[in-house]
Amino acid sequence: MSAQAAGFDYGIEAIGAYVPRSRIHCADRAERLSVPRDTLVSRIGFDTLSVKDSGETTSDLACRAIADLLERCRIDPQRIGCLVVVTQNPDGYGIPPVSAIVHGRMGWPTRVASFDLALGCSGYVYALSLTAGFLQSLGADYGVLVTADPYSKIVDPDDRATALLFGDAATATLLSRQAPWRIGAADFGTSGDHAGSLMLDERRRLRMVGKDVARFCIREVPGSIARALEKNAAALDEVDVVLLHQGSKFIVESIGDALGVPEKTPFLAQDVGNTCCSSIPLVLAPLLSAPSGARTLVLSSFGVGLSWGSTVLRYAPQAAAPAQAQCAPQEQAQTQPQVLAVTA
Repeated sequence: MSAQAAGFDYGIEAIGAYVPRSRIHCADRAERLSVPRDTLVSRIGFDTLSVKDSGETTSDLACRAIADLLERCRIDPQRIGCLVVVTQNPDGYGIPPVSAIVHGRMGWPTRVASFDLALGCSGYVYALSLTAGFLQSLGADYGVLVTADPYSKIVDPDDRATALLFGDAATATLLSRQAPWRIGAADFGTSGDHAGSLMLDERRRLRMVGKDVARFCIREVPGSIARALEKNAAALDEVDVVLLHQGSKFIVESIGDALGVPEKTPFLAQDVGNTCCSSIPLVLAPLLSAPSGARTLVLSSFGVGLSWGSTVLRYAPQAAAPAQAQCAPQEQAQTQPQVLAVTA
């Protein structure tokens, strides 16, 4: 298929990240919960889960991810049009929104529009399109998209269905006009009749019907990817990597098998766990540099709702405007810090 232009006038310039250094060792927790070793290794797939310190807030994680971004890129705050924070686990009770707290702590101009987006694991692809479209309507130069959704706030450590899955992390994506990685058209959808498969109970603890969620992912995601490719006049054989939400090893491998390209759907979150809306930008960050060799990527996120979103990124350096942010070459995001063990 031809590389017909589709999507937005904005793209991804760089990604900053913050991953807490404390870790839960899954083998220890699995033993305590009587989860078989084979299940942990072959289906869940996480060795350790990153976990924030008890005193760290969602806004702390967000600010630390932005700080990492600003170490990579020189950005004039006067040229930032918006700050979007994807989270379902805000500071306190959600008022004021995390975006406003972060905006104040960063000291950014009052003209920067700031708002939260309450989506879970599907949030990154949704937020990419929303942020790019919002910037396009403003005509602004830059937008900062933050993912920060620490599930350690809501996971029950005694719940076998969730206690071996979720890790904490935050990312900050810089969007700019005609950046090298162009954001394509997206496919979105919701299966609200399955909303109860992943929800909070009356004690504000996360409950998940794992088999229902897995069936949903395997049933809906391959079709979503196919539709996103069609919208962008792309074919799967020209895609270098399909970056799936890192929900579990079983889900990533099952979707790869369903697509017929398991070699293109890597599972890369063994050391941090399912970091919700941060899982895709964490694994995307190392691929943004030209030396990675990637030129066409598919992103597909899915989860709470139940909902999904898929899009295509294309590397088009010739499209980059000359007056963009000065960013150092993208390296591995901060996903391998010094590890501190915490109680399982």
